[in-house]
Amino acid sequence: MRRFDYAAPTTVQEACQLLASNPGARPLAGGTDLLIQMKERGRNVPLLVSLRRVGELAAMSTNGVLDLGAMVKCGDVAWSADVKKGWPMVVDGADLVGSVQIRNKATIGGNACNAAPSADVVPSLIALDARAHIAGPSGTREIPLLEFFKGPGQTALAQGELLTRISAPRPAAGSGGAYLRHVPRREMDIAVVGVAVNLQLDSDGRTVKDARVVLASVAPTPIRSAAAERALIGQPLNDATLAAAGEGAAADARPISDVRASADYRRELLKVYTRRVAQIAYQRARGS
Repeated sequence: MRRFDYAAPTTVQEACQLLASNPGARPLAGGTDLLIQMKERGRNVPLLVSLRRVGELAAMSTNGVLDLGAMVKCGDVAWSADVKKGWPMVVDGADLVGSVQIRNKATIGGNACNAAPSADVVPSLIALDARAHIAGPSGTREIPLLEFFKGPGQTALAQGELLTRISAPRPAAGSGGAYLRHVPRREMDIAVVGVAVNLQLDSDGRTVKDARVVLASVAPTPIRSAAAERALIGQPLNDATLAAAGEGAAADARPISDVRASADYRRELLKVYTRRVAQIAYQRARGS
């Protein structure tokens, strides 16, 4: 590991000032990705700005809005009865991050800021129309979480800016959502494909009134599948609708072929997983 300096600010403003005045500095949250990159891949980080003493970043609220501070641990989300009751699809993703030990260290903000196309917490939050709250030297701003990701390892954060929290509204009545991924191993693996589906049913309890379909690991960033959403909206959730949604997701994907799976295989998986996740979301929307 290369030599680095270390700072432990106690406020968001102090952290932003350190990041702004030290090019190449990186915030340190759980460290489950960054420290490995520094140790095993020789990543040069001249200054680590630890966020562990910035108390406001560790706050989590479920009072009408799901509000997750950047330092909230994935395990805290995965094992929260309140989050599971109001936003179960977020629990689906948080419960898949690494192992139990990693979930006790890895943070929601780190999962987002690492900007891996395979991130498990991100798709559900995007499907819930979550927003990213950002602080920097010039003040604060917020953007849709979908716009936070610019490419593998790349985010919308400018130098000196910090993701402080992610917020998602409570789903409307008659809504249900779910997230599933395909992995070669049950634990300690990353998604070959991931699919999040959030549905809102009409008053008849059968017709899909609104839909959000988010795909992971099949493009440089998490993406929404407009074709899959069009196939679902205004339709009862029958076999034909599910098949059309799966085809739509496969058509919208931009996968690559690598050592883990070919692009064609990823598209076929999307057809299957979109159908499965939509069925789970539908059952949850109906209260079962």
